Amino acid sequence: MEFMHILLMLTIILAAAKLLSELSERISQPAVLGELLAGLILGDSLLRIVDPHNEILHTLAELGAVLLLFEIGLESDITELFRVGWRSLWVAIIGVVTPAVLGFAVSLLLGLPVMPAIFIGATLTATSVGITARVLKDIGILRWGESQIILGAAVADDVIGLLILAVVSGLVQGESLTVWQVGKVLALALVFLLGALTVGLKASHILLRIAEQMRARAALVTAALVFCFLFAALAQVVGLAPIVGAFSAGLVLARTEHRIRITERASAIADMLVPLFFVVMGAQMNLRAIDITTPAGRSIIGLAALLIVVAIVGKMASGLAVWRSRLRPWLIGVGMVPRGEVGLIFATIGLQQKVFDVTVYTAVLVLVMVTTLITPPWLRTLARRYGARAQHPVPEHA
Repeated sequence: MEFMHILLMLTIILAAAKLLSELSERISQPAVLGELLAGLILGDSLLRIVDPHNEILHTLAELGAVLLLFEIGLESDITELFRVGWRSLWVAIIGVVTPAVLGFAVSLLLGLPVMPAIFIGATLTATSVGITARVLKDIGILRWGESQIILGAAVADDVIGLLILAVVSGLVQGESLTVWQVGKVLALALVFLLGALTVGLKASHILLRIAEQMRARAALVTAALVFCFLFAALAQVVGLAPIVGAFSAGLVLARTEHRIRITERASAIADMLVPLFFVVMGAQMNLRAIDITTPAGRSIIGLAALLIVVAIVGKMASGLAVWRSRLRPWLIGVGMVPRGEVGLIFATIGLQQKVFDVTVYTAVLVLVMVTTLITPPWLRTLARRYGARAQHPVPEHA
C-alpha cells in the first residue's frame, strides 16, 4: 500500500513539475520557478496532496540535491576564474560579503538568535549560475565582457558559498563559534576540496578507464555516479554537507576527457530527481502561516520583505568592483541577484538541521523565488537599454 502511495505521489509530482516548468519557460521564466510553484500547490500551502515529510520522498529529494550539485560541478571550471581576471573574483567577494553581513545584521535586529542569523546570511551569498547563464544566452549578450565577469563571479560564489555552508554546518553540529573552530572547519573544507581535485583526479582516470573497457550497459555513467556518491558520503564522514562532496566530484570529472558524455548521460537521471527536489522544497513552504491578521504572519512578511531588499542591495553592490572601468556595473549587479537552486539548498539544510523553523524557512523561500523571478525581465530591460537585440531560445529538439 505504501509503495502504491509513493508511485502515485511520484506520478503527480513529476507531471505537475513538468507542466508548470513548461508554462514558466513559455513566459520567459526559469523552469525552477514552475517546479517550486508545483510544490507550493501540491504541498502544505494549498492542496496538501504531497507530504514533504515523507521519508522516501525526502530521501529521493536529497538525492536530487546531490545530483544537482554534481551537474553544477560538471559544468564549472575553476580555471575560468583566472581567464576573466581578478575583477570577476572581486565581484564575487563583494557579492558574498555584503549580503551575508547585511542579512546577519537584519536578522539580529529582528530578534532572531545568532545561529539562525548566521545561516540566513549564508543563504544570501549564493548566485544561481544556471539561471543567470540561461538568461544571458537568451537575450544575446553571453559574449559581452559583463556577462563573462558575471559567470566567472557566479562560479566563484558557488565555491565560496559551499565553503561557507561547510563552516556553518560544522557550527550547527556542535562546533563552538570561535575563530579557532571556524578556521578549523574552513580548513577542513579547503583540504577536502583540494584533495578532491588532486587525489580524486588521478583516481577518476583509473575508474573511468576501467569503465571504458567494460561491456556492461551504462558502465561509464555508473562509474561517474559511484564517484559522485562516494565523494558525497566522504564529505559527510568528515563533517561537511554531502552536496560539497558531490560538487567536488563534478569539478574533478569536469577535468576529464569524458566530461561531455558523463554530463549527457547523468542528466537523464538528474532530470527526474532534481525537479523532485524543487517540488518537495516548495511543498515545505507553508503560506497558511502567513496570516497578516496575526503578529506571527506579519513578522514573516516583514522578514521576507527586508531580506528581499538586503538580497538585492547586497548583490547590486558587487557591481562596484568595476565602477571605474568601461564595464556596466548595473548589468553585473543585476546578473548576480538570483539565488535559485543554491539558495534553496542552503535554506533547506537550515530547516533540516533545525536551525530555524518553517516560518523563517517560508520567508527565505519567498526571497529565493522573488529574486529568481525579477532577474530575467530586469536583465532584458538593461540589455535593451545598452543596445542588445533580444533573441529567442532555440528549442531543445531543433
